[in-house]
Amino acid sequence: MLKPCTIVLGLAQDCALAEGDLIGADRGALICAQAHRRMVMAIGDFDSVTPPQKELIRQYADQMQVLPAMKDETDALSALRWAAGQGYNPMVLIGGVGGRQDHQLANLLLVMHQKLPVILREKNNELFCLDPGRHVFHPDARRFISFFAVEPAVLTLEGFLYPLDHYVMDRGDTIGISNEIAADEAVLTLDQGRLLVVRSRDDGE
Repeated sequence: MLKPCTIVLGLAQDCALAEGDLIGADRGALICAQAHRRMVMAIGDFDSVTPPQKELIRQYADQMQVLPAMKDETDALSALRWAAGQGYNPMVLIGGVGGRQDHQLANLLLVMHQKLPVILREKNNELFCLDPGRHVFHPDARRFISFFAVEPAVLTLEGFLYPLDHYVMDRGDTIGISNEIAADEAVLTLDQGRLLVVRSRDDGE
């Protein structure tokens, strides 16, 4: 049974894209509190919030875990570890795109290399990974869909604008970019490997 949660990071504009229980990571917890949204956990070093803001976070958090400022992992990873330990699946990250490129890349790596499903979501884009199997897609507001090999992959695309038949995709291959769903139902069959999937739309669409 699915038990989704949303981890709100510091670049989130609001909590509108959230689903399931909320977990505030560092300044993301302040965003939840200012939106009067209850959190099951607020976690981070909170070095970017003032004492009154930290007290506001406490008021809206069922639990609060203050981490040391000097540590070996990001607040986002700490939040993911806590969520995984609570049995959440999938785990959605919002507010993880934009700002410093190193933080953005770190959040992308979380999506690519976690064993449990992690979805990086923002207004126009959603990123997640898929493992071998048959995966069905339907059209939605995000017109474009792109596939990138996290590990060398063999894939077949049916019902897409640009189909593929047992294509061997290596890391760095860009043949999978800017595809579109061309039927009521499109199917990706992934025989081996791991894919990063990006569903996106342009501003104004």
